[in-house]
Amino acid sequence: MIKEIPVFNIAGEKISSEIIDVSVEKPNIDVLHRYITAFCANQRQGNACTKTRGEVSGSGRKPWRQKGTGRARVGSIRNPLWRHGGVVFGPKPRDYRQNIPEKMKKIALRDSLMTRINEDALSLIKLLDEVKSPKTKMFADFLKKIGCSETKVLFILNRDFDKRNELVMSIRNIENVSYCYVEQINPYLILLNDRIIAQSDVFSVLKTIVAGDENV
Repeated sequence: MIKEIPVFNIAGEKISSEIIDVSVEKPNIDVLHRYITAFCANQRQGNACTKTRGEVSGSGRKPWRQKGTGRARVGSIRNPLWRHGGVVFGPKPRDYRQNIPEKMKKIALRDSLMTRINEDALSLIKLLDEVKSPKTKMFADFLKKIGCSETKVLFILNRDFDKRNELVMSIRNIENVSYCYVEQINPYLILLNDRIIAQSDVFSVLKTIVAGDENV
């Protein structure tokens, strides 16, 4: 299926369009779910840590003798049932990482991008020399003109074009807007945002991904 991708200038005017062939109309939900689950698990630091009764600082003495007092028997003042006691079965540092096969990454990236293309949620922006210094207002006005001021937007940038980070500094302070360079895109970012706006310079990379030939 052939889809037409609009190309805007920084003024929010449609100046042309690009054509892309979307071969898969229905994404592989199972692969996307497995990728997102593994990706989120891999973001976890896994450093939550609690102390057991043997690790809590201070004495672990027996508060009173075992028999004869009429009170319940207690073996340690660091009893987990007591205040200042240890924690039973609490979290310990662990590695949550899950392996994501390369083939699964490629399928997930392709299908997530195709999903947004089929929803007409992908647009291109053609930038020339407008961004010579950070201009947040210019990009905020651009989003308003194309009807994206209230939605979550992902900008896909060309690192070679943005060598001095003018683009990043222009968009990073806009609410609901995130960004990444084209070599950093992943299915999680694509599915997390409702609209994708890519620099026209990177469209060839996106076409290669959709064709299934691009490594993640």
